[in-house]
Amino acid sequence: MKEQNPFTHTYGMAGQAYIDMGWSRKAIENFSYEHPTEYVYKIVGVRGSGKTVVMSDIMKHFRSENCTESGWLVYDLSSARDPLHTLVSYLSKEKFALSCKRISNIKAGANLGVINAEFSSNSPDPDRYYDDEVELDGFLDQAFAKGKRILVCIDDIARTDEVVAFCSVYAKYIRAEKPIYFVCTGLFKNLDAIGRVKNLTFFRRAASINVGALSDVSITNKYRKLLNLDMPEARRLAKMTKGYAYAYQVLGSLYFDKTEKDSEETLLIDFDDQLFSQSYEKIWEELTTGEKEVVKIMIDHKVRQEIEQRMENPSSLSEYRNSLLKGGIIKETGRGEIDFNLPRFEDYVRNFCLD
Repeated sequence: MKEQNPFTHTYGMAGQAYIDMGWSRKAIENFSYEHPTEYVYKIVGVRGSGKTVVMSDIMKHFRSENCTESGWLVYDLSSARDPLHTLVSYLSKEKFALSCKRISNIKAGANLGVINAEFSSNSPDPDRYYDDEVELDGFLDQAFAKGKRILVCIDDIARTDEVVAFCSVYAKYIRAEKPIYFVCTGLFKNLDAIGRVKNLTFFRRAASINVGALSDVSITNKYRKLLNLDMPEARRLAKMTKGYAYAYQVLGSLYFDKTEKDSEETLLIDFDDQLFSQSYEKIWEELTTGEKEVVKIMIDHKVRQEIEQRMENPSSLSEYRNSLLKGGIIKETGRGEIDFNLPRFEDYVRNFCLD
């Protein structure tokens, strides 16, 4: 049987080729204290940088046997649904909640009533008395009374009415210093949009874990070990990835499956195909019109002054430049120059985005 490919394309996984940059350690250490100094961590980075892997590492730690036995509960919620309602549903299935009665409504075209009611009522409209926030308060009181500590995680968070409602309710638990902690991943602009919502100042000020480039040394050594390459060749491949986690996995996977019939040119075509279609198309789609204008100009001009001269509204360069920098698309190279931060992204823009 052929040896298993240690590299992976699976979203949120790093496989055997995982390179630990220590990004998760900060949150793990803080939450492990009896009185953590931070309640919230925002994991920020460009798409494909490994944000979800970092969050998964944090969840894995607190789902370990030692943490579970010490009272940790970990809930992975979806930002595409209603996080507040989902958290209530998860808590309702815990042993401490099953031993208590709670409100639960059944609907099937018409109201069939209330089952397992926390109190009895002759009201013809029991839904009028149900509220997720009130229900959550009750479950959390039961959890904390049992010595539980709770970690809530949301991947790829974005501003929606449901997410805003969840954050608004969560804020009061921080004020009350309750042992419920929150970790989320997201693009800079999505996290910034949530932080700008009135009364969500806590989210704007929350600690950030910036997921950047993987270590060039670590990538080189992984390629040497997993691909059985000599130092010069491993170093050459590592440089091609620019430390971009998704590129590291894709290139490693292609070279692991490489046969004698596969030429370097063929592998690079496949490399571009996967980077462009699986990552860069989405990144480009999410850029604003102004950001796209700057990126297009950067194909031939990397100096600030030259970019300003070619923009329709030169005064807006700082705004777009800052958002591209914080979004991980570009980087500063010194002396008023900027360059692309992602491998072969310039080729993608030149070949597919200038029309």
